[in-house]
Amino acid sequence: SEPLAGSDADARGACVERPALAGRAQDHHHQQQQQQLKRMASCYGGTPGRGTRGLDALDYLNIAATLKNSRRVEVGPFQEAEHEPGRLLLNEILAEGLAWPFVEPQDLQQFRGYFLSHAAFVVRALEPGVDADGRPSPAGDILGMFYIKPNFPGRCDHICNGGFITVRRFRRAGVAVLMGTCFLRLAKDLGYKAAYFNLVFKTNTASIGLWERLGFTRLATVPSAARLKGYEGELIDAYQYWIDLTKHDHTSYKPRSSLHMLSIRAARQYCVFAPYGLALALATAAALGLHRRRSRT
Repeated sequence: SEPLAGSDADARGACVERPALAGRAQDHHHQQQQQQLKRMASCYGGTPGRGTRGLDALDYLNIAATLKNSRRVEVGPFQEAEHEPGRLLLNEILAEGLAWPFVEPQDLQQFRGYFLSHAAFVVRALEPGVDADGRPSPAGDILGMFYIKPNFPGRCDHICNGGFITVRRFRRAGVAVLMGTCFLRLAKDLGYKAAYFNLVFKTNTASIGLWERLGFTRLATVPSAARLKGYEGELIDAYQYWIDLTKHDHTSYKPRSSLHMLSIRAARQYCVFAPYGLALALATAAALGLHRRRSRT
């Protein structure tokens, strides 16, 4: 007789196929879980991007500024060719083991998922110059970079986080101050209501000084938060900083380094022209004295 549908032969075939189907379903479920975790851990992960999310709202980019050494720079979005240099810069900082919680270096896909998942910016040289050691630096060099992204998911994603890196050879030129100042305006214009930094290690005194100078409030201390290089056998505390962006007046925005340069330029102009002004004043006084003496005679 003809085998009935659902016979042993059909059952054996089904038994062969079902594990494969189940395996694919499990893989799909795992991928969904991973994507959900990435979305939830928005501060430390995310979907790989190009650092351009939300930038349509920033119609004033790029932002021009002048550093303390008179070098002209701009703050603007990452260009495609700057992704790999940005990755290498992040990995250099991670290798230092002093300011970021990550241990392992990131490949390009990981960098795009972490640093470029939302809005990210570079400080780019507009003209040739020199670094902190006097070595030549061409126009187009990246002097620093930072990102702006949600610190928390869902109902709390109006609070942003930022990550900042100044290229080591360009430190002490005002790059960090410029990035911090721009961050406040850019974050507010991107729609965030507050900024929150989770882990500012207490040994990072330059970063602590910058955030307090820019008006951030230290909310908490996380005891024994990090195992940093050079502090073997010691756990380092971390501070958490917050600022209310709704109270930040970004309509009067000026990069502080640019204001600093204006004062320097004014002082330089005074130093250049003051001797001539003094000479003119002396000559005028002498002429007036001569005229008075002649009038008396």
